[in-house]
Amino acid sequence: MQKQVYPNLDFEKKLPFYIVGIGVDCWQFPVERHNGYEYPQLFVSREGEGEIFFEGRQVKLVPDSIFYIPPNCPHEYHALTRSWYVDWICFDGTQVLNMLEEWQLNRFIYFLQCDAEHMHELMDKAYYTIKSDKKYGNYYASAQLYEMLLEYRKLADDKFPYINKTGFDAVAKVLRFMEDNFRKPLKLADIARTAEMSEQHLCRLFKKSMQTSPVDYLNKLRISRAKELLSYSEKNVAEIAAETGFSDSSYFSVVFKRYEGISPAEYRKIKV
Repeated sequence: MQKQVYPNLDFEKKLPFYIVGIGVDCWQFPVERHNGYEYPQLFVSREGEGEIFFEGRQVKLVPDSIFYIPPNCPHEYHALTRSWYVDWICFDGTQVLNMLEEWQLNRFIYFLQCDAEHMHELMDKAYYTIKSDKKYGNYYASAQLYEMLLEYRKLADDKFPYINKTGFDAVAKVLRFMEDNFRKPLKLADIARTAEMSEQHLCRLFKKSMQTSPVDYLNKLRISRAKELLSYSEKNVAEIAAETGFSDSSYFSVVFKRYEGISPAEYRKIKV
């Protein structure tokens, strides 16, 4: 008997992560999807051997291996041995692809002989959660799916440490540049040029590392310096705005109030 389930979904489709279908220790039949599949898929090769063809690549999948197939990408796979048993999950959610893109993991990736037992245990647990609880199972399984995606990321971090190192090096370079130059009228394009990457890519890496955007971080640097000048100098608001990288005092006042809840003049009255 194939241990697989496709849960009935209603309000669950509003969740950031939810399971569309899941199977555990399933006999894998040949699959050809010339137009791809609409959902992301994650597999564990459990017993026997298989083979996948993806974008001109041919990969032999041995036991204790994991592979991910992004949505809407042509692919095919089949058994190489008499039987090939796999765990599989297809999933969706309002945030799932954004998160995988931020992690740079929404692409075909495989991990051969990677100690996949933990991923199998997570899938097995989610399968029985959905099967045994018709009322809340899909919601509990949503959290279990997130745990699987974290496991997927950990495997990728171990296999592709250069992704993290490159990203952290770029963020460090950007931090240094902003701290040295925040007094200048910087734009996001200037910051991205320093990191030698696109604005979009920089924002993803920066958000992943610092939990905020480059522009937000730059504004906080400027406001921090402005607070020092308001407290300990006799410079007027226009002079402080110019010294902290703002194009004019009106915009400086708007940004200052956004972060501090009061105007620069009101802040000075409190601190002086």
